[in-house]
Amino acid sequence: MSSPGFFEELKRRSVYKIAVTYAVVAWLLIQSATQVFPFLQIPDWTIRLVIMLLALGFPIALILAWAFELTSEGIKRADTVVATSPPKRSYG
Repeated sequence: MSSPGFFEELKRRSVYKIAVTYAVVAWLLIQSATQVFPFLQIPDWTIRLVIMLLALGFPIALILAWAFELTSEGIKRADTVVATSPPKRSYG
């Protein structure tokens, strides 16, 4: 049995899903900040701060997604979770 490649491991650990989810939520937060903050007369530097914090949080979210997995028993280290792939379905 061969060991999984890097991209298969990313998929197994749900890093792709976390990256896409983070990017979508960050985009929504940036869009709402740029629309709402000027209306509430919040200084412009706070919009830049929101963007910078979201940008800095992205690699942190990916590292945490790599290191931990969400299981039915709660959050566990990825090293302790048995690497099981879902069974392949055969059609035909």
